[in-house]
Amino acid sequence: MVGHNPALMGLLPETVQAKRRANLRRLLVELESDGIESNLLIDQVLGLRPGVLAELRKGGDVSDAMAREIEWAMNRPPGWLDRNPKAPEV
Repeated sequence: MVGHNPALMGLLPETVQAKRRANLRRLLVELESDGIESNLLIDQVLGLRPGVLAELRKGGDVSDAMAREIEWAMNRPPGWLDRNPKAPEV
């Protein structure tokens, strides 16, 4: 089990964070292509409090609750942000 292997402890959360950040970037590209570009407006669309996107862009973690809120707001299935990212579709 991953949680019991000391060599892997600490690795899993960063891996999840990397996936969430990559998939969030995909969502931001999608929103920006729809003309939604300001951090404040994106916060509103994603269901986040004002300023959260700015924190995330500086490297802040995407919590489990925040990930589920973003997925709901963007009509993605639960766990979508935690999946391996794919290249944005053009």
